[in-house]
Amino acid sequence: MSEEPIECNRDQDRALIFEQHRRRLLGISYRILGAVADAEDVLQDAWLRWSTTDAAQVNNPEAFLTTVVSRLSLDRLRRVKARREVCQGPWLPEPVLLKPIPRPRPHSQTPCRWPS
Repeated sequence: MSEEPIECNRDQDRALIFEQHRRRLLGISYRILGAVADAEDVLQDAWLRWSTTDAAQVNNPEAFLTTVVSRLSLDRLRRVKARREVCQGPWLPEPVLLKPIPRPRPHSQTPCRWPS
């Protein structure tokens, strides 16, 4: 779930409000589109709309952003389906890593020696 709702007024930073909901918005868009890159593009478009919207007209920023992201995602899905080729076999969504991948341990710090 998201944090406490924030009332939007002219004094608040739009970026802070957008970032508060970014993870959930990305999840919504990803579930509709199935690709992280497309979902990120939708979030960029949503940010542009959010940054030009009159904040005084928005009663609930979370609902506004959710609606914008959902509609932009559905529009993008329609456009992509219109030009997507037919694939053989089942379609599988792009995997998303939720935890960082552990880095491999470095090799020993001793220098390599060539045989004599």
